[in-house]
Amino acid sequence: MKKKNISDAAACFLLCCLIGLFTVFSDDARQGAKSGIEICEGIIIPSLLPVLTVCNTIINSSLSRVFVFLFGKLFRRVFALPEESAGAVILGLIGGYPSGALLTLSLFERGVINSETAKRIMSFNLCGGAAFIITAVGTVTYGSIKTGLTFYIISVLSSLTVMLITGFTDRKSDNYARGERSYPPLSDAFCYSVESTVKSLALMSAFIVLFSVISGIINPPDYLIPLLEITNGVCGESLLPPQYAVFFLSFGGLCVHLQLFGILRKMRVSYPEFLTGRISCAVISFFYYKLYSFMFPESDAVFSNISSPVHTFSSGGLALSTVMILGCAVLIFDIENRKIKLHSQRQYAIIGL
Repeated sequence: MKKKNISDAAACFLLCCLIGLFTVFSDDARQGAKSGIEICEGIIIPSLLPVLTVCNTIINSSLSRVFVFLFGKLFRRVFALPEESAGAVILGLIGGYPSGALLTLSLFERGVINSETAKRIMSFNLCGGAAFIITAVGTVTYGSIKTGLTFYIISVLSSLTVMLITGFTDRKSDNYARGERSYPPLSDAFCYSVESTVKSLALMSAFIVLFSVISGIINPPDYLIPLLEITNGVCGESLLPPQYAVFFLSFGGLCVHLQLFGILRKMRVSYPEFLTGRISCAVISFFYYKLYSFMFPESDAVFSNISSPVHTFSSGGLALSTVMILGCAVLIFDIENRKIKLHSQRQYAIIGL
């Protein structure tokens, strides 16, 4: 009980500090919010709303059987995954960050997969979508559609690599649920998909604006921003070197991770397990780009003309950024502890009954 009180006090103190920062630095907060809203309006919503709506409609209707027919045997024999997961994984890698998690949750809620399989799928089914990386990052930010295609292909390849590696450990197991494969009418699936997509984008936009406000106040170093919020970090004024861009695009950023807490909790996937998958994909993407630049050295010459130098830490930025990251870590572990305690209490209640 004492540890719980200390954790609550620390979390409350950090949140009160944020309120104080928002009040004292109201002008910076307002500019940060404006920047975040512009990103949501100009990049996130136009690139994700149509794609995510269509992906959700397909996966929640009988149309998903097309993916089972085309790729089901490949997923079962090569990747050791249920055939019905083909659509969720393929569309998740195409749609972008929230879609992979949402489509995996749809499989879990329909009983197609269980928690163990959901945990494995979430280790790789989360990367920047085709529209976001190719258009927003490549064409708009880096000024080259070829750059966007390269980033996107590397991100997908790193996810496929983790999917293949984890498939070897699960090859002899049959740990996915076999629920009833029932689908609503296409019209109902479309209406549900529109509603869930709007909710997801609203949540995503809220997190982006919040992190933009915090970044505007504490002014963290340029190379720390993508660790906190991927859109501002990769699509900002200071361009990242390409190997770090693909690293953070696969990692996703803390802002994306926080958006998925509710989804992970529903599938009983712990955040450390999810984080391990994100780090694995990010490291693999980094080395894939290094291999690409070794095979095609002219690519580095092109990027050297557009990449900005990496700035060093300032003492103030380091302190404030460290406090922010530690605060987020406290909140994350506090949520995890609460989730574990709640799950244990439910088990005891069931046993008591």
